[in-house]
Amino acid sequence: MDLLAAAGYQAVASTGKHDQADHLRALGASEVIGRLPADPDAKPRPLGKTRWAGAVDCVGGATLADVLSTLEYGGAVAASGLTGGAALNTTVMPFILRGVSLLGIDSVLLPIEPRRELWAQLGHALKPRHLEKLIHEVDVKDVVGVLDEVRAGRYSGRAVVKVAGGF
Repeated sequence: MDLLAAAGYQAVASTGKHDQADHLRALGASEVIGRLPADPDAKPRPLGKTRWAGAVDCVGGATLADVLSTLEYGGAVAASGLTGGAALNTTVMPFILRGVSLLGIDSVLLPIEPRRELWAQLGHALKPRHLEKLIHEVDVKDVVGVLDEVRAGRYSGRAVVKVAGGF
């Protein structure tokens, strides 16, 4: 969100954690909505009313199918995760009738040189403006508690473990 807002885009955040709305706005969201699809029990529609010019999706599953069906003509989705499931229950209609693109984000097999170029950009020109709001230092003795919070879906941000005495 932070990167999109900094580039002048109207970034909309989707979350099931309603208590995080103010935090997401502080990171650049112009609007915060609930999880997609709005009705998780509804039958997926091959094409819905257009809503998004593009999207960054780290959920997958029904959320990704919903976003694909509501992209504007020529829109694209960068998909990077599958916490909502690996299955994609959709049709080719958004791809054929609206010319949308689904772009996979590989964080495993990308060669080291392109990674270094991206890291350099993220450290300088593309550095998130609100990075300090995402990072929480955690004592090594508290790691188990943080992991419990992550598993329960109550943790947001990045935990950086402090080790006494350093390395």
